[in-house]
Amino acid sequence: MKRPIFRCQTVVLASLILLFIVPLLRAQLSTVVVVNFERAVVESKAGKKSSEKFNATLQAKQTEVEKKQKDLEDQQKKLQNGARTLSDAAKADIQKDIDRRTTDLKRINEDAQKDLQGLRDELIRPIAERATAILEALAAEQHYTLVVDVSNPETDAIWWNPKNDITAELIKRIDAAVPEDAGNPEPAKAGTAAPAAPKSTAPANPRPPSAAAPKPPATAPKQ
Repeated sequence: MKRPIFRCQTVVLASLILLFIVPLLRAQLSTVVVVNFERAVVESKAGKKSSEKFNATLQAKQTEVEKKQKDLEDQQKKLQNGARTLSDAAKADIQKDIDRRTTDLKRINEDAQKDLQGLRDELIRPIAERATAILEALAAEQHYTLVVDVSNPETDAIWWNPKNDITAELIKRIDAAVPEDAGNPEPAKAGTAAPAAPKSTAPANPRPPSAAAPKPPATAPKQ
């Protein structure tokens, strides 16, 4: 008569264990979250201000390139329209001018791309570094076991529950901790050592965001 009672107690004990284990397993799975790190940086207040400065510089360079492009096209039309009326010497002079303008336009295009890339890094990188530290603190605070950066093209995430997306929370914390002029750092004073980078404790290593690629300046038309 004692065995049935023992078995009953065993079943009850096993049921109680399952009642505690299953919620713990579910909680363990819920600590996997996703973040669009690039969007969080670009859509933060500091990121928006940096984007405005970048776009202003981009517009100025595009205007310069477009003017050079128009001048080149005007010379090409002049040569085409005067094919029967201009002397050989005049046509040779125009062709030399076209070649010079084509080379100049190509150089301006290359310089503009380098300048824009450097400016983008200068404006975005300080914000991205601060955002990384904020994300690390958030992950430690919430005890996340894994943070997946879905803005990284190498991430294979196909679908995720919007409830597990912490992008909005990250933006809120960036706005609270990062000044809006963080993307315009002052040059370091001579003899002043740069502060050491914080030790990484994040469960994932988000990459610095790359702002939307600027529209490349126009290139010279083929002759």
